[in-house]
Amino acid sequence: MDDIKTYVVAGFGGLFSLLAPIQNFMYAMIILFSLNFLFGFLADKLNGGKWDNKKAMMFFVCCAVFFVTACSAFIVGHLMGEMDQAVSVVKYLCVVAVFVFGTNIFRNLRKIPPKGTVWYKFFDLCYFILSAEFVEKIPLVKKWKEERDTAKSTGRTILDKDDN
Repeated sequence: MDDIKTYVVAGFGGLFSLLAPIQNFMYAMIILFSLNFLFGFLADKLNGGKWDNKKAMMFFVCCAVFFVTACSAFIVGHLMGEMDQAVSVVKYLCVVAVFVFGTNIFRNLRKIPPKGTVWYKFFDLCYFILSAEFVEKIPLVKKWKEERDTAKSTGRTILDKDDN
């Protein structure tokens, strides 16, 4: 039994030494995911929600998918001899994760302070910018969305010409 433990520990040690170049990215993502979980939990509790095991497990599944994807991409790049590109891929994956989870953090932070307070307005502005809702205020985008919604309701595409 001790031999199995030794092989498992040696295997994990080898894996972690292989992943050493992206160690700081992984630490940053652990902090980001922890903040996302914490603020989501706080926003839910302060607004009268209950603990939801399914929601919590989906969060951990999403985290696992991210870490497996990032580590796999790095290992494949490393084995191909492209260490710099492998680190770059992990870096860009982390940038996307920061954007997606950062938006979710600000959405949850917006639910914590009372409406009308300075902190609510600050978090609301940050969420507004990160979620790119300001793009919907552009008249051309608004018109395109209206045409798209009309086309969906009639079963046409936007590119279809009117026969009338």
